[in-house]
Amino acid sequence: MTKQKRFRNIRHLSASRALLAAGWGILIILIIVLVFSFVLTKIDLPEGVVSAVTAAALCIGAYCGGFICARRNRRNGLLLGAVCGSVIFLVLFVVSIIFVRSSEGLAGSTKLIFVVLCGAVGGIAGVNSKNSRF
Repeated sequence: MTKQKRFRNIRHLSASRALLAAGWGILIILIIVLVFSFVLTKIDLPEGVVSAVTAAALCIGAYCGGFICARRNRRNGLLLGAVCGSVIFLVLFVVSIIFVRSSEGLAGSTKLIFVVLCGAVGGIAGVNSKNSRF
């Protein structure tokens, strides 16, 4: 196998791991939002708190997605975390455009910056975490 084919295989492997980790991040975001919506049915909170908690759920999900992706790859944590955060943002942005037909709350560019930064920090933490394998 030539060096070029090996590099292509590694790149596809990293991309598939980033997509899988982005799926886990989106799942974590959905769980946090569902728990928060249950709490919101019990108490009444102002709209500013709702926007802040949903932004926090977005950042936590991006961090977890970047952490999972970088932990599985064990290298390029900053890049893979940022890619994973970007994928999470794009998926959620497209879903919000389809269902809500607008993006409310924080501006789209601010959410993108938050998600990419949290994904990158999660990627750095994932690469530097201890390996549980012997």
